[in-house]
Amino acid sequence: MLETLTALERLFIHLKRRQAKEHATNAIKEWLLASRSVIDSVIDTLEEKQDSQTARKIEISKD
Repeated sequence: MLETLTALERLFIHLKRRQAKEHATNAIKEWLLASRSVIDSVIDTLEEKQDSQTARKIEISKD
């Protein structure tokens, strides 16, 4: 009986550790995806600014 309880206790400890590991892994994955999204947005914004900053000819009239 005591051996069974000890085995169950070890099983529950293992499950708790595994859940913590999976939670940490999922949190890291979510952070990486969010970071990638932010980086992609910054790149898009920079590309838009480069496209809009074209040389413009200014007409100066000589009166």
